[in-house]
Amino acid sequence: MSIKEIEAAIKTLPKEDLAQFDQWYQAFHEKQWDDQIRRDVRVGKLDFLLEEAQREREAGTLRRFP
Repeated sequence: MSIKEIEAAIKTLPKEDLAQFDQWYQAFHEKQWDDQIRRDVRVGKLDFLLEEAQREREAGTLRRFP
């Protein structure tokens, strides 16, 4: 199925089905994001953030997250 076909199908959904699809897609998208973050952490792509936080902690400039 092509993107255009998917778009056309979505446009024909009744409001209730569109709302259900939207909920599903949001959950799907969030899981994709979480999985990407986990992969990035595993391979060290986010190590620079930990190092920055450690430097700020040692310097006494680390702020608490709200």
